[in-house]
Amino acid sequence: MIVRKDFEGLRFNTAIARLTELTTHASKIVARDGVTPRALAEPLVLMVAPLAPHVAEELWKRLGHEESLTYAPFPVADEALAAERAIDLPVQINGRTRFTMDVPAHAGEEEIERLLRAHADFARYTEGLAVQRLVIAAGRIANVLAR
Repeated sequence: MIVRKDFEGLRFNTAIARLTELTTHASKIVARDGVTPRALAEPLVLMVAPLAPHVAEELWKRLGHEESLTYAPFPVADEALAAERAIDLPVQINGRTRFTMDVPAHAGEEEIERLLRAHADFARYTEGLAVQRLVIAAGRIANVLAR
């Protein structure tokens, strides 16, 4: 979906950057499995077509398609698959980043606080200290003031 919006906005440099990210991801899959899944290769070729039509047409034929890729619909992103499921949240204690923890991407402040207080590193760094203030910027950082 991002590549589609980049093309619509004539932001070709950012479209190329996104396609490069996808190609890097595809390379990791090939290194692991030994083959590029067709479900990844075909949309990639279709998204490259506006930038390199001759190369994309050749790749389309090698994928076994008889008709031109001109008549194939542009890929549509599945938002559920593109959404981040978890983020790595940095935790600062008394102004210094001490550790990071994985939290669900959609977690609110209450859930982050619950997960933070249950984290082993939180107990380790606040042992013998009283937590005076806890400031959580959901999705960005957690700050703890302990004395």
